Amino acid sequence: MRKIFTLILLTFIAVALCRPVKAQKINVASISEKKDLHNFYKMMKEAFPLAYNDPAAPRFIFFDNDRRFVFGIGGYVQATGVYDFNGVEDYNFFTTSAIAPKGHQAGSSFGMTVNQSRIFFKLVGDTDRGRLVSYIEMQFEGPSNTPKLNQAFVQFKGFLVGQAWSTFCDMPAVPTTIDQEGPSSSIEVRQPQVRYTHKFNDKWQASLALEYAVPDYTNQADNYTANIRQRIPDIPLVAKYTFKNGGHLQGGAILRNIYYKDNVRDKDKVVTGWGTTLSGVIPMCQKTSFMFQGVYGKAIANYIQDISDLGYDLIPNPDKNGRLKASAMWGFFAAVQQNWTPDLYSTLTYSYARMENIGDLASTNYKYAQYAGVNLLWNFTEYGTTGIEYVFGRRNNFDKNYGNANRINAMLQYRF
Repeated sequence: MRKIFTLILLTFIAVALCRPVKAQKINVASISEKKDLHNFYKMMKEAFPLAYNDPAAPRFIFFDNDRRFVFGIGGYVQATGVYDFNGVEDYNFFTTSAIAPKGHQAGSSFGMTVNQSRIFFKLVGDTDRGRLVSYIEMQFEGPSNTPKLNQAFVQFKGFLVGQAWSTFCDMPAVPTTIDQEGPSSSIEVRQPQVRYTHKFNDKWQASLALEYAVPDYTNQADNYTANIRQRIPDIPLVAKYTFKNGGHLQGGAILRNIYYKDNVRDKDKVVTGWGTTLSGVIPMCQKTSFMFQGVYGKAIANYIQDISDLGYDLIPNPDKNGRLKASAMWGFFAAVQQNWTPDLYSTLTYSYARMENIGDLASTNYKYAQYAGVNLLWNFTEYGTTGIEYVFGRRNNFDKNYGNANRINAMLQYRF
């Protein structure tokens, strides 16, 4: 909560600095993409790129007399029914790394969840010194469905300060899925950061950031190594080219320095990690789009959806006590979205993620996994969407044991 209050305070300070204070009459309006008479919808949505499951423009907004500042409260309610055939426990996330080996699976189950429901607060204003955006988004994934902070940032003159999707991500290239996890190899992580984006022209832009990431590594046995606080932020750099037809290509790189304690020599050690990525959206024709992403690097498990939270940023070095090392990891996904009608569309997705070496870890650990899914979604109103989806996953371990899982998702979402 302290972060939220601090962000709101910074927003009001920025507004005060950018514009003289004077009395304003507050107006309320309902906005619509189809009837955007005063460009309010465009103003709220175009302030920054949205991921496929981020809330869009709010249904109702507040604005002052000259319509330079617009404040909206919005979100969506989403109910998802799940039938899982092989015991992936989390009904929100079909994580292939969580699939148990064949013969050790819990069996089929049915569940429902509303945890993907979200609420957001957004301020967009054209000040005398440029456009200001302040955004806070929460999702009901905390204990007993309590709100959990997703994003909270201020954006002004190319700078973004706060918690948002990592600069290393390319969220518009991630395919639409009811499953919140999405492709196993996709880069989807929100982190506190300071980012600067420079637009060279209508086609080219580049972003550089300093991001705070908590590494997730596995220490050696017998207390030979230990976790310590990090000293250097992650440094991602991306360049993006936008086509005239709305598609884009994005290339990126990231540099990481991960610190740990060598208890054998009583010294702090650092391992340098790095990664590269190429992604994009390519319209194949008026109704069909191709989306893809590839990633390769060392010590970047924190960024790869399926490999994060497995302790793979650094792994025990089998040759030296007190030492950890970085292993190579990579993945890719490809997806095709077909718009059957303006309100009816499908996405077909395939993804692969792989860890090359596990050092001194047991051979029962995750080596690679495949993810595939197909769905049919229908926007039955401007504010409502429903759909059904089939997802398949297969996990393979270093010892060659494997497990398969299947899931059917059905979703109803209403935006406000």
